[in-house]
Amino acid sequence: MKIICYRKIQNNEYELTLEDNKRVNLYDDIIIKHELLLKKEIDSNSLKLIVNENNQLEAYYLALKYLSRKMRSVLEIDNYLKKQNFNKISRDFTINKLQKEKYLDDIKFMESYINDQYNLTNNGPERIKQNLIKLGIKEKDIIINKEYDSKLDNLIKKKSKANHKLSTKALKTNIYNYLISLGYPRETFIDKLDIISASDASLIKKDYNKLLRKFSNKYKKPKLDLILRQKLYQKGYSNQLINDIIKNEEEV
Repeated sequence: MKIICYRKIQNNEYELTLEDNKRVNLYDDIIIKHELLLKKEIDSNSLKLIVNENNQLEAYYLALKYLSRKMRSVLEIDNYLKKQNFNKISRDFTINKLQKEKYLDDIKFMESYINDQYNLTNNGPERIKQNLIKLGIKEKDIIINKEYDSKLDNLIKKKSKANHKLSTKALKTNIYNYLISLGYPRETFIDKLDIISASDASLIKKDYNKLLRKFSNKYKKPKLDLILRQKLYQKGYSNQLINDIIKNEEEV
């Protein structure tokens, strides 16, 4: 088949028109490599091979563009190219080429990801580890050498301030669940929770009065006292404090 003409369609890509009016898009690298400008003709088998090679190069260029936004893992690149409908041969070609050119390196990606997570998020080591596994990093390769002690202190301080109306027990439970959800192992912060203390004596009085206003028109003693005890206990107050507040208020 003769190549009738070339038409530039973007920076490094051309549209070739063949004698049967068939049109094929090829990158200039492919055109030069196969000397198509000199030969000015191509057989059907060679064309098929060249188109496949061009597809591999297209996958490579798209992956490069995708990598230009931020570092990616091998799995991310593979999944991205899958979504672009590239076959495994083109995906493997691209990944191997990017690795050889040092654009793609899972260990460096992991190190960068850990630094970003540590500096830019509140995520703990367990969540970071699980995220990396989802991104295709092997668990045996994941090493997180970060000091989280001061970070945990700040998180506990902020959480305590934001929940200053909670009882000591409720506050500890709240912070415990919060830190676990962020991916901090229990042993890294459990001792810090022991020193947390809220103003339970003043808080229980406010909660008692609020509950009393809510339920006093609905229930009579002794059921009212039972309801109040249940609600206060659910808020994390100790039985001793509950007994004291009910006794003191009844004596008033």
